[in-house]
Amino acid sequence: MFSELLLDEPLFNALEFLGFEEMTEVQAAAIPQALAGKDLIVNAKTGSGKTLAYVLPMLQQILDNPQSVTQALILAPTRELCRQINKQCSLLAQYTEIKTAIIIGGVDPKHQLKALQTYPDIIVATPGRLLEHVKRDVIDLDAINILVLDEADRMLDMGFSDEVIRIASLCNTECQTVLYSASFNENKFKDLTDIVLFDAIKILIDSARENNQNITQQKMPADNDEHKLDICFHLLNKEEQHINYNKAIVFANKKETVNRISGWLQSKNIMSAVLHSDVDQDKRNNMLRKFRNNDIDIIVATDVASRGLDINDLDLIINFNVPHNGEDYMHRIGRTGRMFDTGSSITLVSAQEWNRMIGIENFLQVECAELKIKSLAAKFKGPENRKTSGKAYGKKRKKTKSLKKEKNKIKKRLRDKKNIGKRRKPADANKGLGSD
Repeated sequence: MFSELLLDEPLFNALEFLGFEEMTEVQAAAIPQALAGKDLIVNAKTGSGKTLAYVLPMLQQILDNPQSVTQALILAPTRELCRQINKQCSLLAQYTEIKTAIIIGGVDPKHQLKALQTYPDIIVATPGRLLEHVKRDVIDLDAINILVLDEADRMLDMGFSDEVIRIASLCNTECQTVLYSASFNENKFKDLTDIVLFDAIKILIDSARENNQNITQQKMPADNDEHKLDICFHLLNKEEQHINYNKAIVFANKKETVNRISGWLQSKNIMSAVLHSDVDQDKRNNMLRKFRNNDIDIIVATDVASRGLDINDLDLIINFNVPHNGEDYMHRIGRTGRMFDTGSSITLVSAQEWNRMIGIENFLQVECAELKIKSLAAKFKGPENRKTSGKAYGKKRKKTKSLKKEKNKIKKRLRDKKNIGKRRKPADANKGLGSD
């Protein structure tokens, strides 16, 4: 229970307003350690309440030690995640005088400069844009005494390791640093943790491979992309009632595929919005606002939406393409079934994607039940011949015999090369013979 924590009354009022009473497992384990000022490495699955687990103790520490400079910094890999964190900070701090600022790309820096000039207590930022302001001498990180690295695995995947280390080195030498991830890999994080953390406590609630029991995971064979489009139409068409849902996200691997899916759905009078890296920030914000307010109930997106989105009533995820790996799959479906809610995920699998899908299932130690809808049945029923792992046998390539070069048994000697191109003059037949 949150009531067991030594928190100031404004924070209890905010928790009550938001309807939080019982702590999740990660919150119960991490909050007391964070309040004690310990460096932490925390691993917990998506939707387990990680954001509140580090924001709440951060707010209490600021209330205990108010200053006129920025004290806390939260780094996250994507703009959407930064916005989600900033919203959570604002809600939890609504009965205090604690101010936050968000520093991300895709936004006019002038507005960010004004926000930084007010010396907010907390900054939520992406590494790249924050360093741009540091280079302009707009912000001094020397007073930062709490540093949070959220979705640290994603930051490493996006190549932010050097930037994160640089930012950490600019913070106060006594800075408390906490690292949060949904897929902690000790070897992968070693270079980073050795530099930015000191005597860190590890809190490993669950691993990337642990199955989320709140999500019903299914797969559905498909013949090709055209067939997948038909399946998406029928699954998302509420008049068909194949699937009951409130809100849905359709994930695809490429921007071009996202645009194609959305265009197809709209041609069938199913409204949807697109979210990928080519969509500018204002349009993203407007679209997500409509999604939250139930003005639209379907988003088609790339993996930029697989982290940081926490949307109420989002209960259906469709993977139009099988994700590249198990971690991407986990983060995609983790947009639903968050905290104590439930949700469903359906992955459309073509023959070419079968082995990748089985690899993901084996990695996550889960078997997705096959969704069968008679009117949408594919000709592809899965491979006939399967390995014990479930993967299809590949076609054996015939080995072509390489023709061995005949060994040249003639020795090449240096003395034979010396006179190449020089014809030897014939000896005079009469030379050296005596006269009669």
